[in-house]
Amino acid sequence: MKKQFVWTPLVLMVTLLLCGITVSAQRQESRQQVKEPDWVTMMDDPNVNFFVIEKSFNDFWKGKELPVEEDEILDVKRNTERKRRFLGIFRRKESEAERVREEDAHKYAFAYKKYQWWRRQVLPYVQPDGSILSSEKQVQIWQQQKQLKSNIMEKQTKDKKEKKNDNPGQQRL
Repeated sequence: MKKQFVWTPLVLMVTLLLCGITVSAQRQESRQQVKEPDWVTMMDDPNVNFFVIEKSFNDFWKGKELPVEEDEILDVKRNTERKRRFLGIFRRKESEAERVREEDAHKYAFAYKKYQWWRRQVLPYVQPDGSILSSEKQVQIWQQQKQLKSNIMEKQTKDKKEKKNDNPGQQRL
């Protein structure tokens, strides 16, 4: 009987300990799962208003350090500024707010670049009211431009052939 009495409290304590660890881990995960900014999720919506997402993007990055883009790396003037910032890493952080801003810049660097790409792709199709043309309309415009370009190329080659036929004596010179 003594053996059952010793094992029961021990099993109970281990079970409670494991439950406590699980609950605290879940709480920590929920704190770490911060909601993404609105502009990140709005890019996936085909019916989004361009001006709304642009305002949300600008509001989010206001006062924060923007991530470095690839084409900026070659800019010599900014490179010296980056060197100073790199050396500043070894100095103590000035404030908690500055650290948070830098974390956001690193955390959302991919989303920032995705937004920049999305903006370049969508900008030609933005209407004055901020709506974006549907993908079907975008494809239709692309096909029209492609047809126009092929017509121009055909006309140019035709004009070159006509010039050669008009001036056969000048070819020897």
